[in-house]
Amino acid sequence: MANLKKYKALTTSTDVISRCFTNENTDPYLISDNSLILSELAHIKDVLGVKFYGELKLQNDVGTLTVANTTFLNDYLKDTLAWFIRFEVINEIQMNSSSSGIITNMDEFSDIVSPNELDVYKQDTYRKAEIFLKDAIDFLNDTDQSGDYPTYENNKPCNTDVYKNHSILFSGNNVQSYNLNY
Repeated sequence: MANLKKYKALTTSTDVISRCFTNENTDPYLISDNSLILSELAHIKDVLGVKFYGELKLQNDVGTLTVANTTFLNDYLKDTLAWFIRFEVINEIQMNSSSSGIITNMDEFSDIVSPNELDVYKQDTYRKAEIFLKDAIDFLNDTDQSGDYPTYENNKPCNTDVYKNHSILFSGNNVQSYNLNY
């Protein structure tokens, strides 16, 4: 496998903020380039398949996206990534690590949320990301796009109907629960 981390991220922090943050005045520096790449690797790469993900990364990096890949990236993948990135950076936005330890970001006019409220917020953010991801994969698999995404079609992951959500494995209509705490 090629080093896909050397290519620029498929989206930007300002794009993420405009797509899914309530406050568009959120500082884009709170979303690092590393967080963008982490979200791609954790949530997108395996679902798209390494070859198609690599094709998107390379074409995006050098500015040679095909018309079909531009459509997929702009209309489907960027929304998906935005919500997964928001999910990944919520803790960093609420708290920062510094030489003084972990500190809470809080101005004089706000209150910190409880751990339970933060968990609900994160769960809802993840749910929205999963909805966008399903829509993106449904788009790729639809017969209307037949032939438009040959790299995906020829290399798509097996068992795309199987996924893990909060330690539960889902496969089509069959639901099995396993303890996957590592």
